[in-house]
Order: sequence, then C-alpha cells, then structure tokens
Amino acid sequence: MTHKERGLAPFLRKGMDRFPMWYGAARETTENVRKAAGAATDNEALYGLIDLDFKSVQARYNGPPLERFEDGTWMNEWGVKRGGVYYGMALSHPLAGAETVAEVKAYKGADPSWYDVSIPPAMQADVKDYCTIGGYWSPVFHDSEELMGLEEFFVNMYSNEKVVEAIIEKCFAFYYELNRRAFEASPGAIDVFWTSNDFGSQRSLLISPEMWRKFFKPPLAKLMEQAKKYGCVTVIHSCGDIHEIIGDLIDIGVDAINPIQVGAENMDPVKLVEQFKDHCVFFGGIDENHILKFGTQKQVRDETRRIIDTLGKYGRYIVAASHDVLLPEVPAENILAMYDEAKKYPGIFNLKK
Repeated sequence: MTHKERGLAPFLRKGMDRFPMWYGAARETTENVRKAAGAATDNEALYGLIDLDFKSVQARYNGPPLERFEDGTWMNEWGVKRGGVYYGMALSHPLAGAETVAEVKAYKGADPSWYDVSIPPAMQADVKDYCTIGGYWSPVFHDSEELMGLEEFFVNMYSNEKVVEAIIEKCFAFYYELNRRAFEASPGAIDVFWTSNDFGSQRSLLISPEMWRKFFKPPLAKLMEQAKKYGCVTVIHSCGDIHEIIGDLIDIGVDAINPIQVGAENMDPVKLVEQFKDHCVFFGGIDENHILKFGTQKQVRDETRRIIDTLGKYGRYIVAASHDVLLPEVPAENILAMYDEAKKYPGIFNLKK
C-alpha cells in the first residue's frame, strides 16, 4: 500500500494495512528525534524509520520584505507586529478603533500576489508518493481578531457587527484567492486541504456557538466547498473544547477534525465516537500534555493503543498527537515509541475488510 493510498483510506472508507501517521513539530523537536533515532537526516528519521504518510506543500512568501526589529519582534504580511516563541503573539492591531466598514476596506492588508503558489519540480518528486497536504492554513479567525485586538473584536460582534463582518470578509477573501491560485497552479497535486482556526479554550468555545455560526460558519463553508471543487478532502485544526460545533463542521463539509485535544473538557474520545460515530475522520488524540511529555515509554504505547482502539473504532482515524506542534520538551524517545507502536498495532478495527 502506498503512503498516498494509506493516507486517504480513512477518508474514502477503504481498508488499509495500518492506520496512517502524521507528524508536526518544532525544528528543535525534529532534531531531537533525528538524534534519538540514530538517523543521518530528518528525512531518514521521519520518512525512513518512522515511516510517515503525509507531506506538505505551502505557498512561499515573495512579497515586500517584512520588517524585523532588534528586540526579535517582526511585522507579518497583515501589518501586525508579532513577538515571542515560534509563531509568536500579536503585539499591535492596525484596525483597533475602526468604527466603519469604509475604514476596514481602506486598509490594504495582505495580497495573494505576494506568494509563489507553484510546486517546484523537486518538491513534486518528493511528495508524489505521499498523501499531500496543501492550500493555505487560512486562519481567518485569528487574522481577523488580531487586526482589531481580541477583546475589541469580541465586543464589536455585538456592538458593531458590520465592521466585524468586513474584517472577516477581508481575511477570507485573501485566503480564498490564495487557495484558488494554489489549486489551479498544480491540478490534482493536493490531496488534503487543511485549515487552522483555534476556536476552543480548555473549557469551551471562545465564543458562543450562535456567534460562531453567524460569523465563521459561512466563510469556512465556502473554503470547504472550494477545496472539494478541486478534488481535496478537508481537515480543520482547532485546539480546545469544540464539541458544540463538530456537528456544524461535518455539515459544511469538513472531513477530519484535528487535533482532538483529549485533555480539554467535553473532548473525551469515547464520547466523541459515540456521538459522531463514522461521520468524520478523527485526527490526533494521543495526549501530549501528560502522556507524551511526562509518561514512560510503556505508558505512551498503552495510550497509543487505547486511542487507536477508540478513535479508530470505525476505521476513520489518523495517528497523531493531541497538539499539532510537538515541542522540544516532549522526549524524543516517547515520540518514537508512539509511532513505533502505531505502526505495528492493528487495533480492534478490521483494517483490511
């Protein structure tokens, strides 16, 4: 079975020789994994020894130089100053105080023409046998609230909804066009469209289900419709407790939910499977916060089998951690144990039926 066939099997309800495996991590984590595996290169560790099934292609920024400052902060393509580790946090909000739709429309923001969406020949050759994740992450929610500032943005959902709608539309239009260019630049090359919008906190959604349905369900539905038009299956990443909108996500064409943060309230994998059965692919769920970070290798292997048996009960599961970026604080030996166990453990689902 090829990596591409295995990666798509849970979406297509097909038999497989094992559950497909995906990996996301910080650069430092991958270096730790490489050393622990005794591999010469990252590629040898991840795709030779671990034997992952997914690879990603992303648009490359070719726009005006983005300013970086002596204190380590930087400006992103939306004109938001960011700082901190990895992706950082928004430190400025260029649309803070905006009161009219005209002000929002006058703000330039990011431009799809600043990106090279082509897949170079060498990259095409590298990913051709794998299940390829592409398009753009399209974090419409995050970019929208960062442009105005989270508190002001949430208040304006009630007090000035036209401005909020205009900001969301600006961000959505950018990603919709960028994804269109990516899909059309490489017809048939992208198997999985993956969008990332963290709607959940540890205990609930960040906004009410009603407000989510009003402001964010419609643009997400258009992104899913667009991806399916170009032959992709779809994934949404959202950390935290999102149980109240999983049904909505399935309704608008989301095929897989990631990362299944099992430590958040109402995200118990047993209950999720009971509620949604085989209506979506569960993607992730192997606990990073406690088991991977602090557990023994035996505990990691036991939890990996438990999650495979639970979330993979109907054959619709992709092996991954409960967070999309494994940090260096997670022992490399535990990461290797997770994938080694997943590679050889068939679970209670009859994989080949």
